[in-house]
Amino acid sequence: MLRLAGLLADRAVAAAAVLLLLALLACVFLGVVFRLVNQPLAWSDEMAQYLMVWTAFVGWILAARRRSHIRITVVIDQLPPPLRRAAEVLIQLAVAALGMVLLSRSFGLIERNFDVEWVSLPLSAALVYVPMPVAGVAITAQALIEIAEVLAGARRRDFEAGAAP
Repeated sequence: MLRLAGLLADRAVAAAAVLLLLALLACVFLGVVFRLVNQPLAWSDEMAQYLMVWTAFVGWILAARRRSHIRITVVIDQLPPPLRRAAEVLIQLAVAALGMVLLSRSFGLIERNFDVEWVSLPLSAALVYVPMPVAGVAITAQALIEIAEVLAGARRRDFEAGAAP
């Protein structure tokens, strides 16, 4: 049941990434087309910037789940396996701490920007910060899963980047 929930969550995040990327592409395309006909859209640049922020957060979640973040392992690779596992636990604890900071600070950002409007559209600037708590929870959960796997002795091709979850 837990595996099914993880699979559904992965698919939902991947679908969100695709939709955000398509929306970003459409927004930029419309901005370019309307500039070509000398009728620039006032909102396209701002919308594209905010869509890029959302896409970055969703991409962070995807990369964490797929273990495809860039890792420089030149030092860790030289360690014996027990120390390598300990280093992995420390790294994931740091990632979990970052996720918790993101989660705890995001609500304040959303609240402070709730009554601020975009420059070009009558939308709340708080919308920019909405993916932050979601990313904080997702990143923290993934880091804790990774720690549990390391402590359980799960073999993941020696914590190789890009290994499937």
